[in-house]
Amino acid sequence: MVRVFDADRQEWAGPEEEQQIVVDQRRDGVRQRQALRGAVVVLAVCGVAFGTWALGWKDEPGPRGYFTARETPAPGQSGETNGDPGGGTGTGDPASPSPSAALPLGFEPVQDEEGFRVAVQEDWVENRQTVDSIHGFDVVNYRSADGSRRLQIYEVLEASPEESLQEFVSADTPKPDGFEQLSLENPEDSGLPAARLEYLADSLKGEEEIGTWHVVDHRFESVDGKLYAITSYGPESDGFDDERNVLETALAWFCPPATVCPEPATE
Repeated sequence: MVRVFDADRQEWAGPEEEQQIVVDQRRDGVRQRQALRGAVVVLAVCGVAFGTWALGWKDEPGPRGYFTARETPAPGQSGETNGDPGGGTGTGDPASPSPSAALPLGFEPVQDEEGFRVAVQEDWVENRQTVDSIHGFDVVNYRSADGSRRLQIYEVLEASPEESLQEFVSADTPKPDGFEQLSLENPEDSGLPAARLEYLADSLKGEEEIGTWHVVDHRFESVDGKLYAITSYGPESDGFDDERNVLETALAWFCPPATVCPEPATE
């Protein structure tokens, strides 16, 4: 008796079973080919579905916020770019504002070397100066070319914005020559603690003699829970709007170091 080995079943079979084995093998071959074709179809469908999902996901908008980090911009750059607002595939600085976020004419966003983001007058960026601070990062000043206007940013040492300004206006604190308080209020626009002092001064130490100075000093708690001050200086002779506009623009675009901030409001 001739016996054959059924490789699929791993057993020996006699002649009487040989024909049935051949039939089974052929049937199994057909089933395998059908299964293979079915698998190819399933994989193709899955591939199309995944590709559609991936393309749809890629087109989703990124987080509408920016992460700031303390770094020194490359030479010739102030740190501003038009990268992807969500920090996605763009090559620009993720802390930079979105191109859709409007700025007043003549202003530009800046990622400062001290780590924060702010917006200042375009021709002030090249006139940036710093002063050592006893608390937090260095005091940063952006000035106009003629020295008649200035924007100052620094961290506040006191426990609250109101306490900080109350200490400044107290009788025990030296004042600039010709100091005249115009107002002291607590703005509530951001929903976070803030205090704003507006005053006039005949002169300011270390600044140009331009006549009477108009100063708007805003101290506030930012989204990182820390306290900061942004102060706008300019000549009183042309009214108060310029200093207020400079301050409001800086506040709208301010983002503290190493923080994710909401996208600035568009106009």
